[in-house]
Amino acid sequence: MPAPVLNAIAAGFARLYYTAHGKRREVVTENLLAPLQFDRGAAERTCRELFQQFGLKLADLWRYESGKPLPATGFSGNQWENFKAALDNKRGVLLLTPHIGNWELGAPMLRERGINLQVITQAEPDASLTKLREQSRRRWGIETIVIGENPFAFVEVIRRLEAGAVVALLVDRPPQSSAITVKLFGHRFPASLAAAELARATGCALLPVYLPREGNSYAIHSLPEIHYHRGDLGTREARANLTQEIMRQFEPVIRQYLNQWYHFVPVWEKESLP
Repeated sequence: MPAPVLNAIAAGFARLYYTAHGKRREVVTENLLAPLQFDRGAAERTCRELFQQFGLKLADLWRYESGKPLPATGFSGNQWENFKAALDNKRGVLLLTPHIGNWELGAPMLRERGINLQVITQAEPDASLTKLREQSRRRWGIETIVIGENPFAFVEVIRRLEAGAVVALLVDRPPQSSAITVKLFGHRFPASLAAAELARATGCALLPVYLPREGNSYAIHSLPEIHYHRGDLGTREARANLTQEIMRQFEPVIRQYLNQWYHFVPVWEKESLP
């Protein structure tokens, strides 16, 4: 199907879903309130845009998973230098990203530059969908490490980072077992402690990245590496502070691309919101 046709269909169905599912629409609107300083009107407008953007994201993801050519992707400006600097240290690199844009599409672009990416993911609600994700990534030469199915998966991630691998981790919707409370936009938010735990275990580089849709293509943005002293991460408090710093780095990014911050379940600790 031609890309413009599929985009129109996907965006249309997203708008229909937005109209028909009031409860889900309200969840997304509430997720957007804190970044918008509780401007209800702005949150509702952004919610409407978000559903449409998600339809376009799905269309691009379907093309990717079927092996079709991807929308043009590349590093924004000279931000490849941030990435290359982390690689040049000859350590494992942990790419940290929030649920912004189309994070799946960054992996094939890195592959084109000779970087073999390994992706940490949670098991999908349906085992067949987990398998589909693994197969589609494998088609592009990307390996998936599923956390939750294998009790030794986290140990395998440590082993690979110690060997110098590049591994990607989503940080803003963790399973309860690896969540820790931080402040995001001044409110209590559960973030993933896994990055700090992996930093303590391996000394890997922590590199924040994000991949928003810009026009009809995507741009990989790379923030400067987050520096830390491995020896200082022995306490849970220190690891919590590092997690807080990671989320602080992403706060302006989330605000800028709020209509592509894809969370369809509640993300805030209720007692932290007015």
